[in-house]
Amino acid sequence: MVRPRADNYEERRQEILDGAASMFAERGFDGTSIATIAQKCGVSKALLYHYYESKEALLFDMLHSHCNLLVQTAERAIEVDTKPKDQLDQFVKDLMNLYMDSRDKHIVLLNNLHCLPDEQQIEIKKLERRVTEIVKNLLSELKPELSEPVKSSLAMYLMGAINWTYTWFKPHGSVSSDEFAKLATTVFLHGIQSA
Repeated sequence: MVRPRADNYEERRQEILDGAASMFAERGFDGTSIATIAQKCGVSKALLYHYYESKEALLFDMLHSHCNLLVQTAERAIEVDTKPKDQLDQFVKDLMNLYMDSRDKHIVLLNNLHCLPDEQQIEIKKLERRVTEIVKNLLSELKPELSEPVKSSLAMYLMGAINWTYTWFKPHGSVSSDEFAKLATTVFLHGIQSA
């Protein structure tokens, strides 16, 4: 007989994902066991297995849902205004805020994607490419004369500038995430002399 879902199933599932993200970000995927995740989340291993059949299944759900959120955030940002520059401003600002809110999951994405089976990595990378495609499309509107390889390079350059902020950016430091987003966009579009 299939066990019915509890009323708080989704809430508990999110708590497990958040707890596991914290552990994976701190110790890495290989350095974290199901037992330590269960302990961190205050649940039994049996309950955790009710949600996820394996540590890999948990990692895939975590990264898939995080990347879906990245895509949704990026797509919403380009709906806010008809001007490509304003869309780019909103895109960088919204992604920076998401990175700050989901820091652990973002660290896990950047450092542990390789722990998934190839077909699952491909699925996650498709979502990542969708975000990069949005940048390339904005660049096509801003500077239509750019070649495809240059647009690709510039899109990766911008994503690199914000993706790796987790390694050094202090959310409560002297520069806010919104201020950094504006700075990153300005430098990207106009160079350091305009910053």
